[in-house]
Amino acid sequence: MTESFEINDLTLWLGVLEKIVDSSTNMVVITDAERRIKWVNARYTQVTGWTLHECVNKRPREVLHGPETSPETLATIGTLLRAGEPVKGVELVNYRKSGEIYRVSLDIEAIRDSGGRICAYLSMQSDITDQHQRHLDSIELKRRLDVAQRLARLGRIETDPETGQPYWSSEVFRILGMVPDDRPRGFDDLLAHAYKADVLALQLDRPWQCDTGQEVDIEFRVEGARGMRWIRCQGIPRAEGGRYLPPQSWLVQDISLFKSRLEEKRLLNERLNELVQERTQKLEESNQALEDFSYALSHDLRTPLRHVAGFSELLAEAVRRGEVGECLRYCEKISQSAHKMQELIEGMLAFAKAGRQGLKLVPIPLSSVIPEMIAAVEGTAGGKPVHWEVDPELPVVQGDPVLLREVWLNLLDNAVKYSSGRERITVRVGWLPRDEGWEFFVKDNGAGFDPRHAHKLFGMFQRLHRDDQFKGTGVGLALVRRIVESHGGRIWALSTPGEGAAFHFLLPFCAGLDDPSSSITPS
Repeated sequence: MTESFEINDLTLWLGVLEKIVDSSTNMVVITDAERRIKWVNARYTQVTGWTLHECVNKRPREVLHGPETSPETLATIGTLLRAGEPVKGVELVNYRKSGEIYRVSLDIEAIRDSGGRICAYLSMQSDITDQHQRHLDSIELKRRLDVAQRLARLGRIETDPETGQPYWSSEVFRILGMVPDDRPRGFDDLLAHAYKADVLALQLDRPWQCDTGQEVDIEFRVEGARGMRWIRCQGIPRAEGGRYLPPQSWLVQDISLFKSRLEEKRLLNERLNELVQERTQKLEESNQALEDFSYALSHDLRTPLRHVAGFSELLAEAVRRGEVGECLRYCEKISQSAHKMQELIEGMLAFAKAGRQGLKLVPIPLSSVIPEMIAAVEGTAGGKPVHWEVDPELPVVQGDPVLLREVWLNLLDNAVKYSSGRERITVRVGWLPRDEGWEFFVKDNGAGFDPRHAHKLFGMFQRLHRDDQFKGTGVGLALVRRIVESHGGRIWALSTPGEGAAFHFLLPFCAGLDDPSSSITPS
């Protein structure tokens, strides 16, 4: 070339080079110093659809650039060319003649004359459309894999085939609540976060091999920034030197949700078993109540009916004889028997109602209930004074106010009734906090009972004293037991004949209401 280098000479030169570059897999474009196209090879025409005749004397932007072509990238190319710098490996979006987008990796070198002036540009373009698409597909595949693994709480521990260094996937970091980094991390690094007890139980604290070559599938707990997590690790041992070594690749899955569901199922099964037991117990109680009623119908109610029938016959005989005094005495006996039967029927109805009535649980301050119940029973002492001893600071319990009043009324009334033979009646009401609930008691200085027969006290129509000693139906304590047990409690009695009796019952604590640690111990 000489300083008088002309375009026509360039054209002749291109003709010589055409044979060389036409077989190239790259697109080759020659432009003049004004960036007007002077020559393109066959590959250019094949990719873009533009022939040399169609694009000669046009600038590349007139045939190749479109809406998706980056103005910033074009500005960078222009800046480099104006500065006389080469363009190396710039990725650019171009358009074919059909309007279809393709991508290229672009190199541009300036051609200078002997005086160093730029007289032309040589542009080499590699079609990277498929390569770019494969890259996008790889990114999308990795993104979907990461999403799938995150949804499955599934991470990986892999070994880089080039460096031989192990690394964690992002999901393993997420399971432990750690920020991902590039530090080499393997299975032993994961074990550093494991619960020691689990590591010892699985014997992971010592070098281990997999002699059978079977898949390793283990579960253990790890502690991280997100707290305790259950993980499942699966790997296939690798064969080396005729033996199997621990896996180099592991699948690490967060199974905390699965474990929590198992625990919920276990607790639910326990609760169902408890409900079955409770219902079985209620069924047994109902059966027992039916037996009590059957006994009452066959025995206790039959007795006053026999009395009514017997005295009615005697009354008829006395009427025929005209014995007025005897008639009045037999009428009194009939009236007493009818009254007794009425009391038994009312007691049975009260007992049955307590079994059907649903509990309406509300906070009940016993410090106001007990004085009210004491006032209700004081009139039953036959005019004798009653000395009441009530422990201070009675707690607030949760229960059905109507039914629990019935409990206190029966116990206090019994204490006064069975102490009526004393010159001075003394009744003490106390309470104690126990591990399982509040224990209450009512003690009296009355007749007491034989402790060998204490188990009979709370049965329907069961009495340990004769009617001529103390009036009663034997329903009250059975009713008290049913109410206490319906609240989840229990009741028992202690006594020595002639030295009074003590009735104790326990009501369980209620969450959010009872706090025994803050209670004042009664004196």
